[in-house]
Order: sequence, then structure tokens, then C-alpha cells
Amino acid sequence: MKENNLAKRYASGLIKTFEDEKEYLGVKEELEQFLGLLNDIHQFKAGMETLLFSKSQKIEVLDALKEKIKFRDKTYKFLLTILEENRLNYLDLMIQLLEDLWFEKNNIEKMKVYSAVALSAALEKKLIKKLEQAFKKTIVLEKEIDKTLIAGIKIQRGLVFYDFSIEGNLRKLKEALLSDGPVAKTEKEASAGEH
Repeated sequence: MKENNLAKRYASGLIKTFEDEKEYLGVKEELEQFLGLLNDIHQFKAGMETLLFSKSQKIEVLDALKEKIKFRDKTYKFLLTILEENRLNYLDLMIQLLEDLWFEKNNIEKMKVYSAVALSAALEKKLIKKLEQAFKKTIVLEKEIDKTLIAGIKIQRGLVFYDFSIEGNLRKLKEALLSDGPVAKTEKEASAGEH
């Protein structure tokens, strides 16, 4: 928990410095590149995250990487700060938190949509529009193919699932039929009863 709070503090500080989405995405990508290099070379990671390398050696390595990868100044300063404060071992968690904090700051919500086949661009656009109207937020969809679905979709919002699949509709019908309450009339029966 302490690590999460610490990482969140650094990530929040970085988020506050971004001028726009382009800058946010660029810095995030560069931090991910740096983390990838750390994870690829075990000795490098151990040296950078511990006292194996001196502070000046760590800065030399960071300076060399800045020239090679062409980090933005903001990326370099952030990495330099967490190196100097011996917080590099929290970088992975900081990067994970960046997206959530960026979305929160900009009233964006990520939802996951499961479908039997890939959604067409037109259907995806229509779905996003409907979700944005319903939740009064900008929606970003994370899509996943679920071969267990026959047709329809499931939408995940945090821990809540909205089931618009055939299987989900059949389950609701079964529950309605087995319940003690009245079964809902079909649209045709309802309109016939009105006359």
C-alpha cells in the first residue's frame, strides 16, 4: 500500500505537468521504453535500482540513453528525479498509474467490451457514442474477442458487467419464467391489451 501511494504521488506530479494528450502519450511511451531496457538487461536493472552503481554512474547511463533514445526533456527530468531519490524500482507502478490518473484528470473512462467477433468501425463508433451519452464522459474502449459468446456483447465497467449477449438474454428470460412475479409481456401482447 505504501509503495502504491508513493508511486501515485510521483505519477500525479508528472500528470500535472502535461500540456496535452500528445505530450502525455510521448512521455509515457519513453518511460515504457526505458523500463523495457531495464527489464531486458538484469545487471543493468540491478545496478540502476540499487547501490551497485553510484549516483554519478546512474546519471551517466541516463545521459547516454537520453542521447540514444532522444528522450523529451520532461522524461529525462522525471527519470533523473526518481534516480536521485532512489525510486526507480517503482517506475513500473508509476507507469501503470499514469493512464488512470490521465483519464481521471480529463474525465475519460475506459471500458472493456467483449464480443464474439471484432466490432466494425461503425458499430464501435455508435457504441462509444451511446456510452458517452449514458455516462456523460469520454469513453475509451478496450476490445477483446470472447469465443464463448454466440452473439452480442458484454461491457465491463470496473467490476460491473453489462450483458447484451444472447446467453445473457436467455438467462434473464429463464430467471423471469422461474420467478414468482408476473412475466413481462411481449411488445405485441402489451400493444394488443391497450385496445
